[in-house]
Amino acid sequence: MTEYKQIPLEQFDSELKSKYVEVSSAALGGQVLSCSDDFFASKDNLIKPGPSVSMKGQFGPTGALYDGWESRRHSPTFDWVIIKLAAPTSNVHYVDIDTSHFSGNEAPFSSVHALKGDTTKLSDKDPRWEEILPKVELGPNSRHIFELGSKGKEGSFSALMVGMIPDGGMARFRAYGLPVPPTPLSTLPAALTAPINLLDPLFGARIISCSDANFSPPGNLLLPGRGHDMSDGWETRRSQLNRGKYGPGGALEGQERSEWVIAKLAGTGVVRYVEVDTAYHPGNYPVACKVEAIQSEQDTPAENAQWTLIVDKKPLGPHRQHFFDVERSVGEQIFSHVRLSTFPDGGLKRLRIFGHPLASSPNLTSASPPNIPALPLTVEAFKPYGDVIQGFDLPTSAPKGIKVALANQGTAWKIDRLAKVEETYPAGLLKRGGLGVGVIRQQSHYETKNGCEIPVSTLERHAATTQSFIPMGKTAPEGTEELAPGGAYIAVVAFNGKDDKPDLSTLRAFFITSSQGVSYHAGIWHHSMLSVDGPGDYACVEAQVGDPGLVMDCEFHSDKFCTIVVPPYTDQHRPVSIPRRTLTHPRPAEKEQHSVFESVTNFLQDHAATGTTTSHHPADPTHPVHPVPISPELWAPFGALIRAYPDVAERGAGQEVLVNEKGKAEKYTRLAPILSTYPEEAGAKASIGVYRATRKVGLERGKVFDVRLMERHPHTTQAFIPMNKGTWEGKGESPLPPGGAFLVVVAKNGPNDRPDPSTLRSFIMESSTGLSYAAGTWHHPVLVLDSTLDLACIETQVSTGVGEEPDARDCELLSWEGAEVFGRIAVPEL
Repeated sequence: MTEYKQIPLEQFDSELKSKYVEVSSAALGGQVLSCSDDFFASKDNLIKPGPSVSMKGQFGPTGALYDGWESRRHSPTFDWVIIKLAAPTSNVHYVDIDTSHFSGNEAPFSSVHALKGDTTKLSDKDPRWEEILPKVELGPNSRHIFELGSKGKEGSFSALMVGMIPDGGMARFRAYGLPVPPTPLSTLPAALTAPINLLDPLFGARIISCSDANFSPPGNLLLPGRGHDMSDGWETRRSQLNRGKYGPGGALEGQERSEWVIAKLAGTGVVRYVEVDTAYHPGNYPVACKVEAIQSEQDTPAENAQWTLIVDKKPLGPHRQHFFDVERSVGEQIFSHVRLSTFPDGGLKRLRIFGHPLASSPNLTSASPPNIPALPLTVEAFKPYGDVIQGFDLPTSAPKGIKVALANQGTAWKIDRLAKVEETYPAGLLKRGGLGVGVIRQQSHYETKNGCEIPVSTLERHAATTQSFIPMGKTAPEGTEELAPGGAYIAVVAFNGKDDKPDLSTLRAFFITSSQGVSYHAGIWHHSMLSVDGPGDYACVEAQVGDPGLVMDCEFHSDKFCTIVVPPYTDQHRPVSIPRRTLTHPRPAEKEQHSVFESVTNFLQDHAATGTTTSHHPADPTHPVHPVPISPELWAPFGALIRAYPDVAERGAGQEVLVNEKGKAEKYTRLAPILSTYPEEAGAKASIGVYRATRKVGLERGKVFDVRLMERHPHTTQAFIPMNKGTWEGKGESPLPPGGAFLVVVAKNGPNDRPDPSTLRSFIMESSTGLSYAAGTWHHPVLVLDSTLDLACIETQVSTGVGEEPDARDCELLSWEGAEVFGRIAVPEL
């Protein structure tokens, strides 16, 4: 006779359930493979994660509806369902057979069989099935908890067959056990061995306890994926300061408000990094978190146990995966449990602890110099070292305190002041260009598909200036239809130490996709640009005097700092392919048939003869302006271009080409100045924001576009840099679709202090080129021709965009209504 006993429901829920993993759950990957019959209600309902709901009074084509599994009446033998467990192998200690909402049509009896090994082509006749729960009686509208005997507890099963004897309905079936954990290693693996999630429930990890679970339970933290909405995370009460346990006389009176959860790892192991996900928590995520760990033989560590801090208190952001390196002092300590604390309260989606399973060993030593993992870049993790420049899937995903508003007549989200642009050189020292934008053309240093190790022996700092790097878009090489490979880079950063050298305890490394830019705070030690997986162009925003050896410009320090480890998990990173295009123009009337060559020739002849941009065709509906490909010569009257140029012929006065000592990079300096004529008392500040710009309604290729808006920024240059679109699949923001050309429309100021329609010009701008408008240049707001673009915008403004009306000095906008237009543009086709 197979051993079993029935357990009171209250005892199981309060004392036993938390000690096991629901190995049959669909939320973890369990699957219902087949059944004998599910005429009335689907077999797939049986392992749904949530409790069954009443559908009383609702009917479908086959009869009354039930949130469960229900078969036809009068089975000649019994009905059955086969469930593939979520864990590869697991024992089973308890089963929960639930007949909620089935009353009069519940299954009278049930039994459970289990199977080891291969789960392909399973049937109820498979000879490997063995009974782990004999025939037991069930009642209506209730949960039934059965503790299994040694056969279930000591087995290593991959599938279960649940019997419904002879037929009827069940709401839910849940099997609880302990999955077989990964085999612990006896020694540390090689540095390039990819870490696993030690908090994976399919390996046996589980939640032990938590401080509060008012809105959703902490067990959700261990689920796979990023969830579907706010419900499947862990969320606590809010605003409990000076109330309850934090109130007068409470156990935590006067202490910092926080909540916590304790989880047991899948065995013991060394921790490499931590992931904390706030997906679908845009306004109720915690302000910050910290992570501690302990090695304990007890299932629940004692209240007075001494925990080790592995991730110091870090800020969190909305709807984002956060990746945190462990503290350098942790070294190779072995842990069995982790405790996550959130401040002051809020909701999280997932918690993952990445590391290597190791048997207990006191003799492990840290590598010298240390190995540091290159983790995905996030705003919050990088915040102590600088700013992150990127677009976001949702406006609510922007960092707290950053203003996100509709711009350009509803065609763009403007994410204001993501990064500051500052310099603190002594007055008068920046004589040769000052603050400006250049471009670094960077060759690839490493390939990361199979992982790589990067020794770090030199760090630099710029004491008097922020320094920003923005990956620029790419166009396909001549004669090809695909984007050149590449599009990622690695940042290595550290604080300054007490000895005025890099503080090794603060060394961190970040793996950055080509859709993200970074800005280093002044004085932060960092490695020079490290491109991986292919070449790239990076706009560089900084101030420099340019005198060789000037320490204020750049200071270097050399030592055996660390080795950056990029494990092979980065092979999901990919750039976006963009086809090469040829421009053709619409032909609205016979007399308007001018070729692109003719347009460019006429433009150059005008410019050469007069030194101005006088047009052959003023604002005349019968003579729309034909856009031409942009070039330095054509753009010179309106501003400066920002791109890597192939030879000295394209260089302007004061511009230089610098090649680093390894020949891996060319730096094109001072391509566009960052200038401001605001009065000092205005408090205007230079910064970098991002426009996530979409195509404007009415702007279509092959048709004529009416120009009804023109704007200018009287006191500031304004630069736009199209950003690349590479992504890291499954980590960070979603990829933007391929494409990237946009239309530029400009005009010079006329004698009436308004844009002169006779000087109207239009250009085609590919994603590999940025531009800067000279202060006071009239231009149309950004016009994206094809797919959505992220455009980094560098400008000086009084308005912060937060909690105030825009300052009129920042931007002047004119509009034309009805039949009146400023001009017309013949938008080219592909």
